[in-house]
Amino acid sequence: MSKKLAVFAVAAATVLATSAFAQDRVSTSTKGSLLWFPKIELRFDAGGNLKQDAFIQLSNDFPTDVHLVTFYVLEDCTRFYIDIDLTKNQPVFWSVATGQPYGVAPLTVIRAPYPDPEGSGDLVLRGFYVAFAANQQNQQIRWNHLTGLLTAVNYAQGHAYEYAPYSFQALQGNNGDPVGTAGQIKLDGVEYSIPFNRLQLDFQASGSTGFSGGGRIVTHDTDVTLVLAFLDLRQDRYYYRTKAKYFIWNAEELSYAAEYCIQCWSQRLLSNVGGIFLVENLQTANGRAQIDGEFSTVCAVVPPDPQIINTAAPLLGLAVKVLTFDNGDVTTAGETLSGQGSEAGFILYDIPEPPEEQVPDAPKGVNSLGAFRR
Repeated sequence: MSKKLAVFAVAAATVLATSAFAQDRVSTSTKGSLLWFPKIELRFDAGGNLKQDAFIQLSNDFPTDVHLVTFYVLEDCTRFYIDIDLTKNQPVFWSVATGQPYGVAPLTVIRAPYPDPEGSGDLVLRGFYVAFAANQQNQQIRWNHLTGLLTAVNYAQGHAYEYAPYSFQALQGNNGDPVGTAGQIKLDGVEYSIPFNRLQLDFQASGSTGFSGGGRIVTHDTDVTLVLAFLDLRQDRYYYRTKAKYFIWNAEELSYAAEYCIQCWSQRLLSNVGGIFLVENLQTANGRAQIDGEFSTVCAVVPPDPQIINTAAPLLGLAVKVLTFDNGDVTTAGETLSGQGSEAGFILYDIPEPPEEQVPDAPKGVNSLGAFRR
């Protein structure tokens, strides 16, 4: 896709921001043709020993086989493509750290773990995972029979959480039919379900002890993950930036605002964001926020980079509540964020060229996109 077409995709998404009916919006409780897991996080100690893993579950409830095109995407939008084939009525699961027992490539094939940007001292691999039904030519198809679940297990601290992914239904054709233009998935409420215009976040202020009781002190924090629903996965791709604008109210209905720039994906503890998210500043134990992806010159890259597009964009998100007990024990709970309104997004990806005649077979396990095939 040319730069002109990439910009057109953004413009088209903006025009369609409020055109979809509510029933065409993305959901976390229905089956879909495309599943988007907004957060995957692996943690390691300084010696490379695994502290936290993530387990992905996928299921096909239709009585025939289906081919899936899937991508791991790290927080800087480095991506790795994996083919998966599910048989009729087949559920599968695997560890993101090892790829077992199902036998897909582990996330560590993309990059070695790196220091946690949030300063925990751990080494991490963070990002998200997208999977969608496709035909054998890798063109996206209607297959509203996919479900999934992600379970994060922290072995070091002895806690876990799980969440359902965003489920985008294909809205055109019959089961198995191609949808739209190959390699251009329009999350617009016409071809596929449409994302929300603003995300909704109900939160306990960082440092709040509002959940204390039974003679125990429990301190609250929230880990918020946001990902732009403008996703370019092609070899010659563009990167999208937006300003995450929080419209915040405390329990006394006093309003505030907070904002920060994100490119591709962001994960932040509210305690690290600080400001109005701290209990002493919010002045009540709990609050609520609407989160909007806005265009802002504040988020412009200096010097300008023609591959980076600064734009308003729909967001997907996950909130993980982190409760720390007075003896140091920690427990967590995850929630995929719902929202209000609608704003169109898209996914762009390369369709492999058909093979030429008389070309030797590629090494086993490698396909034309340089990816692992299951």
